[in-house]
Amino acid sequence: MPQVLVGFAAFMMDTETASPPWDATLDAASVLRNFSPEAADEVRALLGAHPAFNGMTDPQTLESVALDPEVLPTFMEDIRAMREEAWGGNNFVVIQPVEGLSLEQQMAVPWLIGQVLGHTLVQNQQGHRYYIITDRGGRIEEGARYSQTSQGGSFHTDGVNQKDNYEFMVLHCAVPAAEGGDSILLDGRMVYDDLRENAPPELEVLQQDFLWEYKGVRPGEFYHEPILRLVEGNPQWRYLRDYIEEAARLCGEPLSAEAVAALDRLDESLANPAFQFRFKLDAGQTAVVRDRSVFHGRNPFRDAPGTVSIEERLAAGLDAPLKRTYCRIWVNP
Repeated sequence: MPQVLVGFAAFMMDTETASPPWDATLDAASVLRNFSPEAADEVRALLGAHPAFNGMTDPQTLESVALDPEVLPTFMEDIRAMREEAWGGNNFVVIQPVEGLSLEQQMAVPWLIGQVLGHTLVQNQQGHRYYIITDRGGRIEEGARYSQTSQGGSFHTDGVNQKDNYEFMVLHCAVPAAEGGDSILLDGRMVYDDLRENAPPELEVLQQDFLWEYKGVRPGEFYHEPILRLVEGNPQWRYLRDYIEEAARLCGEPLSAEAVAALDRLDESLANPAFQFRFKLDAGQTAVVRDRSVFHGRNPFRDAPGTVSIEERLAAGLDAPLKRTYCRIWVNP
C-alpha cells in the first residue's frame, strides 16, 4: 500500500486531485480495496486475543475493542491511504473483509477503521457509537428511524440528526438481506451540476435554512441548517426528506410552496437512474463514505423467515441465522 505522504488537512484543500463526478456507469471494481497481508495479520492477532469475544452477549461490547497503534501500525497506514483515496477520488471506497475472522470479529473491523479515521460520534439516546442497522418492524411514517426499517428509497445523507454533522460514514455489512437491500449511491457533484444547469431557482431555495430534528439522538430538539452549502465551490449536502417534513409537522411550521418545489426537483435528480450507482455489500465488506458529498439509499429488503437480530442471538446464545445486519459509525477527522 502507498505511504501517507500528505497531511490530512493539506489533502482536504487539494481539489486538483479529485476525480470527475461519477454516475451509474462507475466500475464497481474501481472502488474495491484490500488490506495488505501485514495489516490483515495484525488484525487477526489483535482480535484473536481480545477478551471481548469470549462469551459476548451484546454487540455494543465491540466498543471496548480499542485501537492500539503499536499493535496495528500497518493497518493504520492502510486505512490512512484509503482515506486519502476516498477524499481525492470518488468520495468513497469499499474495503474487502479480513479472511479468517468470526462474524463478531469481522464486525469489530469497521470499529477499528472508525478509530483510525478520527473521533467516533454518538448516534442515539443510549450513547451508542457503534450503531446496529436492522429491521425492528417500524416505519418512517410512524416515527421510526430509517435505519431501523426495511423500507427503501429515501435518498439521503446521514448527517441530519445533528447540526454539527461529520465527515465520514463507515457502513459495514455483517449479514446481507435474503432479498433486496442493494445500496444506491449518487455523487453529490453530479446532482449539484444537474440542478445548477437545469433548476437554478430551486437550487437557491435549497441553500436557505430548513428545520431539522435531532431525531433519535435528542428527540424533540430542533435546529436550522440549509440542505446545500457551497464550501470553496464544492457542494456539501444535508438531506432526508421524510425527516424535513416530520420536523415541519412537529413544530407546526409548514413548508412553503417554494420549498416543496425545491425538494421535488432535488428528488427528481436523485431518482434519475443515470446518476445511480448500484451495488450490494457482501458479508464482511465495509464502505467508507464522505457523508456530505455522497447521497445514499437502498432498495427495500426482506429477511428470511426464522432469522433473528444480532442482539437476540448473542443474548440467548442462539445459533439461529441472522436477519439483515449492518453496523454504522459516524466519524469526524
